[in-house]
Amino acid sequence: MLTARLSTASWLVPLRRPERPRARLVCVPNAGGGATTFRGWAGLPADDVELWAVRSPGRETRIGEKPPHRLSMIVDPVIDELSRLAPLPFALFGHSMGALVSFTTARRLRSRGLPGPGRLFVSGWNAPQIRDGMPRLGRLCDEDLMRVLHRLDGIPPEVIGNAELMSLVMPVLRADLNVAESYVHQDEPPLACPISVFGGIGDPTTTAAGLGAWSAQTESAFRLRLLPGGHFFVHTQRRAVLRAIREDLGTCR
Repeated sequence: MLTARLSTASWLVPLRRPERPRARLVCVPNAGGGATTFRGWAGLPADDVELWAVRSPGRETRIGEKPPHRLSMIVDPVIDELSRLAPLPFALFGHSMGALVSFTTARRLRSRGLPGPGRLFVSGWNAPQIRDGMPRLGRLCDEDLMRVLHRLDGIPPEVIGNAELMSLVMPVLRADLNVAESYVHQDEPPLACPISVFGGIGDPTTTAAGLGAWSAQTESAFRLRLLPGGHFFVHTQRRAVLRAIREDLGTCR
């Protein structure tokens, strides 16, 4: 079994592996997040879909490793591990910074001549060519950054109030923010795969126009869904998000 060979240093963590999978869904978390972000998803995708999550260095079982500070330091090893899995049609899902990682992964697969995703799911992030108005949280001092993340429901109050936990979270969070905020968009042809976009109606970090602009990044089908909630609507609206993913995965080939 492949699962037995995966070490704590693996970038891809299997969360669900049916006996006869039809497709594979690879999920990338928000800044500061890990594979456990998607632990509640394991029972919700279609019965014949594998579920994997990305775990970058610096968190969870990789807490002793230095977090990446460039986008390529995430994208390239994810592609390397993905290419070693048994061939299956697959889709990528990314929330917030994870949307940027997923999009860049799809582009990098194309540039390397490797099979690309059958569908790209992005959530809580304006289209990559839209940079004006993006919050620069990495420039904030620790106190102000915590205040903003608390308003976004990005960090539980019990973590904010625990100095020891915060000393572990802050370096990873700042490294991830640096990765996202140093991104420089390069014009390339649109992706061949369809793109499904999710946004929170009350999310102050995105706009309907910014989310809709993802349509320029695909030459195939495009769908935008706006759901109640703020930046982390993917948790409060998890069932609606998973229903939509299940529906769109039906066309993943």
